[in-house]
Amino acid sequence: MKRMLAAVVLLTALGVISKLALKEPGLKRGERDRAAAAADSLRSAADERTVERAIFERYRDPADRSFVTSMLEKYRRTAVNIERTDGIRGLKLLAALDIEAIYLYEKHPREFCRLRDCLTDRAAADLLLNWREYFGMKRADETDRRLLIAEIARLGAGTRRIASKYPSALPLILADPAGVCDLIEHWSAEPAELADALAVLCLISLEPGSTDLRSAIRTFEHHGPLALAAFRLRGIEGFALVSLYGDVLESLGDSAPLDEALVLLRVNSDYVDEVMHTAGAEAVARMLGRVLSAGLVAEVGGSANALRLTVDYGATGERALMSAGADAADIVYQDFADPTLRKQAVAALAEHGAEALAILDKYAADPDFREILRGYGPLIIPPIARSDPAPETLAFLRAKPNRSFGESLAQAALAIGGENGQATIRTIKSDGIDRVAELEKSDVQFQEFLPLYDLIHLAAVTARGNAPTTGEVSWALVDAGFVIADVLSLAAIQPEGVVAAEAARSELKAAAREAAKTIGKDAIEASVKGAAEESAQIAGKSLMRRGAETSTERLAKWWSVRSAGGVYKLLHRLPEAIGKMGLDDAVKLGEPLCRKAGLRLTAWTPIRVFVAGVESSRAIPVRRGLKYVSAQCVQASVGLIGFKKMEEYLASRRADSHGP
Repeated sequence: MKRMLAAVVLLTALGVISKLALKEPGLKRGERDRAAAAADSLRSAADERTVERAIFERYRDPADRSFVTSMLEKYRRTAVNIERTDGIRGLKLLAALDIEAIYLYEKHPREFCRLRDCLTDRAAADLLLNWREYFGMKRADETDRRLLIAEIARLGAGTRRIASKYPSALPLILADPAGVCDLIEHWSAEPAELADALAVLCLISLEPGSTDLRSAIRTFEHHGPLALAAFRLRGIEGFALVSLYGDVLESLGDSAPLDEALVLLRVNSDYVDEVMHTAGAEAVARMLGRVLSAGLVAEVGGSANALRLTVDYGATGERALMSAGADAADIVYQDFADPTLRKQAVAALAEHGAEALAILDKYAADPDFREILRGYGPLIIPPIARSDPAPETLAFLRAKPNRSFGESLAQAALAIGGENGQATIRTIKSDGIDRVAELEKSDVQFQEFLPLYDLIHLAAVTARGNAPTTGEVSWALVDAGFVIADVLSLAAIQPEGVVAAEAARSELKAAAREAAKTIGKDAIEASVKGAAEESAQIAGKSLMRRGAETSTERLAKWWSVRSAGGVYKLLHRLPEAIGKMGLDDAVKLGEPLCRKAGLRLTAWTPIRVFVAGVESSRAIPVRRGLKYVSAQCVQASVGLIGFKKMEEYLASRRADSHGP
């Protein structure tokens, strides 16, 4: 047993000794793993060097080798993979779009290949480089990204060169390649002109399609320098005027300053359209030439009906404008549709000017006034005007803190009499113009100062069968009051008191009458000239007869425009304001005429973009104006203007693709 146990121990010891003797010295397990990884890395590096050598062998040109080397250093295995499948064009696309190219390569290989195939020159690479940020924004938008890639792939070599030089113009070029490229080439030698021309095109919306854009390009083709000059003067509204009336402006030539001609066409646009439809552009040019020679630019440029007035009524219409201003045309055409009344109104304005303007405006809707205007014409204006200011004069006198004695007496007499234009109108209608001529003498005659003059006069009027006016009655009452004062003086046996009373009566009556006439005259002049607050009140009285809402709106517009110097002065100074306007305001200002010219404008709302998968919006700063658009159009990179236009263009293409 002992011998058997000793044999087992011996055999075990021999086994251990033999195992230890046969084991080679080596590394621990972790060290072996690192050694294996290093060996794999060496093999991989050797493989990469082999691959790179194979790539270099395919490109003999030093420039190509240098480019490939830089791409391999920057992107390593990605560059190797793209080169293996898409060659050097794939590497150029990678250089242009960077991570966006990797995204397309891995997720959308067909779109990657389509862009790769269009990279035939440096211009194509530059174009994609400039629009790389926008591709990133469209990563999650499958429809727009596919449309954009397809459109860029279709561009010819010459078009790509222009688009790479002016990258912000790419949406315009995609919408109308031939037209936009021709325009750019035409103005390329004059950078300032090209910037403004592209700015005009950028203001035209691409969302409805390319029709409006082509219309704007045609305007540049026919009236290029004129269109640019008008745009610089009056913004997009000036361009629209050239689009509408370029032939008229060309016919005028140097005979009229462009800014004046634009204002005349702008204000009288509706009538100019009528004349052009029947007689042509040259007839309109002759009309405007007549206005310029007559010195009526401010008047004709102040009313939409003024040019029509000079044509319809010739010299009489011109005198009406000279005497009463631009408002005369509005009164004639807005308040008097009947040809006879309209003719009489023009004659009254030509003869009595501002006085007729106030009366015609105030009583245009009065049937009695229209009847006597038809029968007597301009003769009715002076007597109505002299009696009409009474209500306004009373308001003026009541509001005046420090009235003179004559003004106080005038207030009392006018308050008693209540004489006004309506009473004069009724008198003319019932008794004729001669009766009013007697009542409304412009000079105070000496017999009016005689004792009992007004009482005797009142009796004479009644004896002739005429109805006395309230004014005659009121002045008779004043005179009667002085008769009572005379009787009291006689009763007091004060002969000198009678003389003093008569003197006082004469002075007071004269002072009261003159105060009433002077204040009334001032009220009319103020209402016409719009130079004081009372003018708005007077105009308001006449307007209130036409309805509360209409009168308030009309009065507000009238007063604001008159405060600024009138329509013509306001429009003439517009170029000063355009430079200070934000883009939205400048566009809104030109919308009515652009709509008339068939030019739909861009709505500069914020654009929705996706950056790193997160939605955000980008908007043009509010204070940026037209110069901002011009600057972005010719800069070397793409800004918000270009992104906005591309959004519009892709929206139009989406509409086309989903259309019938």
